[in-house]
Amino acid sequence: MESATSASEPRPLALRVWHWLNALAMFGALGTVLLRKTFLSWRTNAELIESRTHELGGSITAEGAVHIAKAIRAPMWEWHYIFGFTLIVLLVFRIVVALADRTQMPLRTAWQAFTQLKLLPSTRKGRGVHTLMVKMGYVVFYFMLLMMGISGTIMYFAKPLGLSEALVSSIKQNHELAMWFFVVFVPAHIIGVVVMELRGERGLVSNMIHGGKPKA
Repeated sequence: MESATSASEPRPLALRVWHWLNALAMFGALGTVLLRKTFLSWRTNAELIESRTHELGGSITAEGAVHIAKAIRAPMWEWHYIFGFTLIVLLVFRIVVALADRTQMPLRTAWQAFTQLKLLPSTRKGRGVHTLMVKMGYVVFYFMLLMMGISGTIMYFAKPLGLSEALVSSIKQNHELAMWFFVVFVPAHIIGVVVMELRGERGLVSNMIHGGKPKA
């Protein structure tokens, strides 16, 4: 997910490739979370398995129903791991892009927006504040993505690392808490792009596909 100050600002090929791959991986990861909270909830499905088994004249313990419900959603977790590690690889790639092209450094662009804000006339202050908030939003986005990647990797390798259950539980809570940032950020990002297009700043989506025209 990336945006720019101007719809006409050109996007490097590396950034465009990263943007769309990152968007797909992000939607995939969030999709597995949505499934976990809804259709593949082990609590809901365990109760359903237990009640339907009894209705059909069978017998199953609550623990057995839970075991089956968790087994049903196991493939979902495999996909969550795949999308998660894909996001980590893409984050490393994004860092490489920023190091190769300093104009694509989120912290640098946010600082530029802050310094330019002080130079803007009062009639353009509002737009300058909006630009600064957008840039700062992406700084937070990358920070949260980094935290999600680190916490997710630690949980995945918790057993080989010999981490205690209490520590893993604490990391999991922070991981899930950070996840809600992306639940809010992703739709906010999409809505923001739509609003800018409707306000007349067209070309954000198309430029993120074909790159836009280079500055004269």
